[in-house]
Amino acid sequence: MIAYFFPPMGGSGALRPAKLAKYLPDFGWNPLIVAARNPDWYYAYDTALLEELPDEIEITRTFMLRCAWIHRLLNPLRIRKMDKLLSRFLIQPDDQIGWIPFAYSSGLDIVRRGSVKAIYSTSAPLSCHLIAYLIHRKTQIPWVADFRDEWFENPDFSFPTSLHRRFHYHLEERIVKTAHKVIAPAPEFCRLLTKHGGDDNKFVTIQMGFDAADFSDPSVSRADRKSEFVISFSGLFYRSFRPSNLVKALNELIDEGKVPPERIQVKFVGANTADDIHCKDPHSICEFTGFVSHKEAVEHLKNSDALLLLLSEERGKNVVPSKTFEYMASGNPILAVVPSDGEVADIIRKSKTGIVADFRDIEAIKAAYLQLYRQWEDQSSWVEPDLSEIAKYDQKGLTKKFALLLDEIALS
Repeated sequence: MIAYFFPPMGGSGALRPAKLAKYLPDFGWNPLIVAARNPDWYYAYDTALLEELPDEIEITRTFMLRCAWIHRLLNPLRIRKMDKLLSRFLIQPDDQIGWIPFAYSSGLDIVRRGSVKAIYSTSAPLSCHLIAYLIHRKTQIPWVADFRDEWFENPDFSFPTSLHRRFHYHLEERIVKTAHKVIAPAPEFCRLLTKHGGDDNKFVTIQMGFDAADFSDPSVSRADRKSEFVISFSGLFYRSFRPSNLVKALNELIDEGKVPPERIQVKFVGANTADDIHCKDPHSICEFTGFVSHKEAVEHLKNSDALLLLLSEERGKNVVPSKTFEYMASGNPILAVVPSDGEVADIIRKSKTGIVADFRDIEAIKAAYLQLYRQWEDQSSWVEPDLSEIAKYDQKGLTKKFALLLDEIALS
């Protein structure tokens, strides 16, 4: 497994490979992890995730030529504008290119010991796929490439020149055509990758899911809840969608006298700040926890009264945020401020886990919030989820699906 984001690095990027590594031994596969020993600066570390892994899991942490060192080498005077130009024009496809030769060498050493039946790489960073590609080219061991996010169509990417644009397209094409299987956590990501051709069976959606073990302790009872109606968002905002419409809607409800400000709390669990919501909060209803461990984040979800999903069409209406499934497992109702005709909206409706309000419609957001607030206030009928629908996203079951893919390519 080539995974740059791996515990003790935390955040959603580390969860995918960590949870797969946790459950793969149950299905006959023993993961050998290649991770970075000295990664570039990163905001999130979560050592508790390591404690979840079986003792037999082998992790090889390899040296990396850090991006900051490359900048110092090529820009010894530390001219800020020069640093930006280096990142934009030269350090491609991402800041982790200094890890490629060392991870490749370690990967080959692991293969030479024998018994390696498959290679798995997960992006971001994109360099992980280049490492796996090189190992596969050298060894011909079957390979699964996992795209946790878009590559060429990622709205957060910008290509400085047409040459860079062609370069990234060519790399994505080479990865997709060479890998035996291509997986992604949302059907939309798979669809974007099919532009490079290949049999439909090559592209498989395996959602991020939730780990039932994280939710095994009973949630706090409603009697123990605070006097405020707490709606929580977990994770980071994407540049293309932020909670500005929700915050505006709730402040309008307060101004209209429909909810008292002292009864409202919007909690943002993660490394966001007040500056990131991109709107005013005149009644100071927003609270920011800063980065917390995954275990603490799950506790916040369970101890909330409702949970907030955010998505806009700029990101792609059929993108599915990874937090969706942990929200569903929490047992608390979801306010999904998302495209009303998108994939997330369908999942929420099918699982009966919450209410959908289109992200552009402030009046719809106000109405949906009021519905949840009044149910909480009256202690009336709460969300009654479809447990069989939620069970489809259990991480252990999703890992079994992944293991069957490995079985298939190892025997082909």
